[in-house]
Amino acid sequence: MTKSFKSLPSLLQQWWVWFAAIFILTFVSFWPSFFSAIVNIETHIIIHGISAISWMLLAVVQAWLIKSRWRKHHRTIGYASLVLAVILVLSGFQVLQTMLLKDNGLEDGIPLLAIKFLYIDITALLLFCVFLWLAIKAARQRDFSLHMRLMACTAIIPLEAALERTYIYGTPSLVPNFDVALYASVITLIVLMAVLVVLELLYKRSRWPYAALLAYFVLMLLTTDIIAQTKWFNSFAIFYANL
Repeated sequence: MTKSFKSLPSLLQQWWVWFAAIFILTFVSFWPSFFSAIVNIETHIIIHGISAISWMLLAVVQAWLIKSRWRKHHRTIGYASLVLAVILVLSGFQVLQTMLLKDNGLEDGIPLLAIKFLYIDITALLLFCVFLWLAIKAARQRDFSLHMRLMACTAIIPLEAALERTYIYGTPSLVPNFDVALYASVITLIVLMAVLVVLELLYKRSRWPYAALLAYFVLMLLTTDIIAQTKWFNSFAIFYANL
């Protein structure tokens, strides 16, 4: 007996439009603190910022190529983009180290907020790698539906940092600092992923990536404060900063 699938609304099938919205939001969010001040920023932070925004732009291009049925070009760019992914992840790990050392962090003790960001960002980078690896595996198995959702997740993960800045610069009266912005961003992504999960269930196209990413953000919301205050994670933060 075959499953009966409802047809997704045409707007929901325009993946490149949604990826473009993520790209624009990220670019605008990072304009005040990154793009407009890029000449004063350290090289490895520039590399990470450019690679992250390029990854989101790449998602737009790749989704558009699939929509246009240019699968050969999509596949070629996909393999080439693995270099970009490596740069994004490695530079991201270095940026985390810089964050911990900021303002003489080790001399005065690493601030709790920096430890929170270490926890959520290092898990996000690792999850990015897992989703990307699984996306490549799905593509090789010609499970393009799963591949598409996994790649969507790799574009959504970096959105957390962009949303923080959107709240900081866009609603300063409601979100006065990065501590509040972190939780506002995570809650926003929980809502977004919950909507995607419900839509998939509604149209009987449910696959596990969106549910997994939803579970991740819920876990971050529930555990960030707890983990950041543990001795073992503070010791890990000091170890990581000294690498």
